[in-house]
Amino acid sequence: MHAYELKNVEKLNSEPKNRLHYNSTKQTTPIAMTEFNILDSIPDLTKVKTFTERYFTKRYILDFGGIKNNDIMLMYHSNRITLLYLAPSHSFFKKEGEYKLNFSIGNINRLNNAVKGKSKKGGQHLTPNSIICKIEYDDGTSFEVPCGIKGTLIEINEQLVDHPDVLKKEPDDGFIAVILSSIANSEATKNELLSHEKYVKLIKDVSK
Repeated sequence: MHAYELKNVEKLNSEPKNRLHYNSTKQTTPIAMTEFNILDSIPDLTKVKTFTERYFTKRYILDFGGIKNNDIMLMYHSNRITLLYLAPSHSFFKKEGEYKLNFSIGNINRLNNAVKGKSKKGGQHLTPNSIICKIEYDDGTSFEVPCGIKGTLIEINEQLVDHPDVLKKEPDDGFIAVILSSIANSEATKNELLSHEKYVKLIKDVSK
């Protein structure tokens, strides 16, 4: 062994024992950690808003045309698009039985509606009283679904043709039609109709 190597070994062996003990103790001292419960990171899903709840404003028309519980819901987006739904208080949701949606109204078939370009030209013109479709039951009864707003028909929810049950089982996907209205008409109508808060309160008061 070379002299410089021997010198280094002797130096190591001559180090105080308490120093070596101190170092080893310092390295093995456990570090305090904050306990983390992964369950705390899971959000309350009952308070998570749906897409339509986040970006659309709900308005309601009750007893449309003087027909009891013929209630519709219009969901307004800031880009002038409006979605037509049956309101939760509509008698439709209490009636049992098989049904289908018929989009042929007189000599007009709503399913044949077609629009072109960014301006959505060519769509069928609608008034608040325009009928979008009929909901027909196997027992021979039926009722008409009105538009509720002046505008242009952009599209029909064609999913309801083959899967009419979506109308009752999946509220977000159960819109009937997409309508485009002018900014002025959209804002004026929205301000005239029943807000969601007033609708909920009114329905609760009626059910008492």
